[in-house]
Amino acid sequence: AVYDLASGQQPLEILAEEGPEEVRRLTHAFNMLVERLNSSEESRRRLLANMVHELGRPLGAMLSALQALRSGADQQIELRHELLEGMESEVVLLQRLLDDLTHLDQGFGQMELQRQSVSLSDWLHTTLQTWSKAADEKKLLWQVEISEDLPRVIMDPERMAQALGNLVGNAIHYTPRGGKVAIRAGRQDNQLLIAVEDSGPGISIEEQEQIFQPFFRGKSARRFSDGMGLGLPIARDLVE
Repeated sequence: AVYDLASGQQPLEILAEEGPEEVRRLTHAFNMLVERLNSSEESRRRLLANMVHELGRPLGAMLSALQALRSGADQQIELRHELLEGMESEVVLLQRLLDDLTHLDQGFGQMELQRQSVSLSDWLHTTLQTWSKAADEKKLLWQVEISEDLPRVIMDPERMAQALGNLVGNAIHYTPRGGKVAIRAGRQDNQLLIAVEDSGPGISIEEQEQIFQPFFRGKSARRFSDGMGLGLPIARDLVE
């Protein structure tokens, strides 16, 4: 079995852990290695498949917009503005994808944070401004409640914006048109609370812990073709 492993043969099967103690311990170690390799290979395949889709959709949208502009749409001011605005949105999506992949490459829990003193109220208004526009385009009821007595905090504003953006982005994406997305920020039990709520399909109890595993996508998320299953793991990792 070890020779098969070394030569790259697939699939590798779990061995029966029997015989003298030394052999059982060695077999157990081998089985653990096989399980990790199989899990790693499955994650690699899912990552590659998701990357192809995630890169393909915005690139296809930008190509269509470019072709329209070259075909004369650039002569119509409103249409040109609309197409360029759409292309800018797709570039933002690609940038977020690169941020997620960078975080994955650096390893969960190993990223250095650039902490600084931040006015939380100002930071929230600035961070949520972009998402407010996305919610408006989807005809969602957008509610923001930010307490006036929020303190200054020591944090990495860009990374925390990424964590909050992953939550808000999910809320907007999975909430049906005409639904509601609400963000609240304030003090609770001598702690700071930032809450994101939506009227989307929600997440079942049995999936609520699994959703923080990289590449896992719940039943509700699987109804939508996009998404790599990295947003929530990254958000929790950054917060921790």
